[in-house]
Parts: sequence; structure tokens; C-alpha cells
Amino acid sequence: MVGMNMSDGPTRFLPEHIRDSLDTIIPAQRPAHNICLYNFEASNIAADVVSSYIFENSQVQVHTIVDRMVPAWVNETVDVVIMSYTGNSPEIEEVYSVAKKRTSRIHCITSGGKLRELCEKNGDQLLLLPQGLSNSDATGYEIGILANLYDSMGIGGICEAMMEALPRISEYRDSIWDSEYARHLAGFIGGRIPVIYCIGELRAVHKRWKMLINQVLGRLAFSGELPEFDHNEIVSWTEDSDSRDFVILLLRTQTESQLLDKIVGTVTEILPEYDLNIEIIGLNGRLMERGIKGIILADAVISIMKEAQ
Repeated sequence: MVGMNMSDGPTRFLPEHIRDSLDTIIPAQRPAHNICLYNFEASNIAADVVSSYIFENSQVQVHTIVDRMVPAWVNETVDVVIMSYTGNSPEIEEVYSVAKKRTSRIHCITSGGKLRELCEKNGDQLLLLPQGLSNSDATGYEIGILANLYDSMGIGGICEAMMEALPRISEYRDSIWDSEYARHLAGFIGGRIPVIYCIGELRAVHKRWKMLINQVLGRLAFSGELPEFDHNEIVSWTEDSDSRDFVILLLRTQTESQLLDKIVGTVTEILPEYDLNIEIIGLNGRLMERGIKGIILADAVISIMKEAQ
């Protein structure tokens, strides 16, 4: 395995971790039609990255869930995937127990803990992650393993799409790490409170930024999604004088929706007119690729800010 970092800081090795885990051989499964994906702790970042591809390219329904509730529609026809790096999230035992009564199609992605014990005891599919990683390092392995699992369930194209994008992702990492632009963003945030906005497709990106600022820097950060932001928060940004204590990081990308692109474009034109502290960050590439680039940018910027503490 490449470049495993045992610290709690950001990781520079996300592309290598994805590449390593894509080599995992998973036997073909019975084709999936409905998947219930539980993702605990920071595992929801990997879940959101991979789900962005599924939602756009597959007829298989994938429901990502981050709490203990098992929907009433979960039955023997449903695949339940439980992903938790430590395997010791408080909700795991309850979720596993209820799901096991409803379906035999359970798949566990973890490095150990209670989830591994339950999975081994009951003979469910167990996909092991390397032990001793930080949340940041675990993300790449989780992305690759989850993509491989979905591929084994008959969701074609996802691993090929990831492999095709990895050279561009690695090139982006090499260009952005310790770059002038990353240092500019670190200085722009400074000692102020960041608020990160992006569209739902990039949900994993705003989660990563927030997680790193909270856990690595020990500071407050907030995040939200467009276009919901337009309805609920834009007025307060333009009328509340306290907004000057915050900085907005608005991540944007071109999508297949002209309406969504128009909404995001309008927001990026309006907010700077109010003399707000705002930085508009462009993310290019295909599905999954632009989300992973946004995660890498977060790691690069927070790495600089951590060194400066």
C-alpha cells in the first residue's frame, strides 16, 4: 500500500490509495437492483463520491444513509452495504441486527472493530481496509473498494471511469499541492470562519473541507448546497453585517443541467457585488473526477494551514 499516513492530518496520497484499492479482487455478486448504503464517520465522503457516478449512470437505486434507521422496504431483494472505517460506530450493532433480520445480502467495508466481528460471525461478505489510517487516508481506500463492490454487483463502468480519470487526478494533485493557489486560499481563509458551498453532486467536497477544518485545525466551519442556499441564506449574507466575520468558498463546476448552471452562475455574479469575503473555485473534469479534485484541494489547503499553526 502506498503512502499510508498515520497522523490525523490531510493526505497527499488520495490517488495512490484509490489505485491500490481498485486492485482488490471481489467475486461477482448476484446483480443488485436496490442498495441501502450505510456510511458512518468520515466514510460518508467516499460514499458520496461514488454515489455521484451511480446516480448519473445506473438504473440501480442506491440510498445512502447516515443514521441507525433501517427503512421498512429493506427485504431479501435489497443489498445492504455497511461502511465504517473503525467498525465501532455506535449505530453499527443496531443497524446490522435489524438489517440481518430482513436480508441475507449484507456487505461490510471496515478495518475491524465490532462490524468485522459481526460480519465474520455470521458469514457475510467482509471487505477489509488497511488498519491504522486517519480518516483522510481511509477515504481513498473506501472509494476504490466501494467502486469495486458495485462493479461486482453488476454496476458496470464505474471502475473503468475511475481508472481513466486517475492520471488527471494525480496530475492535478501534483500541480496544486504546496502551490501558490493553495497558499492563496489558506491566506484568504486566515483566522475567519469559512462557509463552503457547492452543488449536491459535490457534496463530498464540502464535507471534506468542513471535516478537516473542524478536526485538523480545531476550528468552526459551515457548509451548504446550491441551489437550496438561494432560498434560505442569500438574504442573510447580503443584509447581516456579521457576515463580514466569515469567508465563503463557492465551488462550482459545469453540469449537464442548464438550469442548475444558470442558478450557480447567478449566485456567483450577485454575491461579489455586496463586498463579501468570497472566493469562487472552479472544479473541472468528469463525474467523480471533479469531486475528488475538490477533496484534494481541501487537503492541500488545510495541510498548509496546519503547518502554520
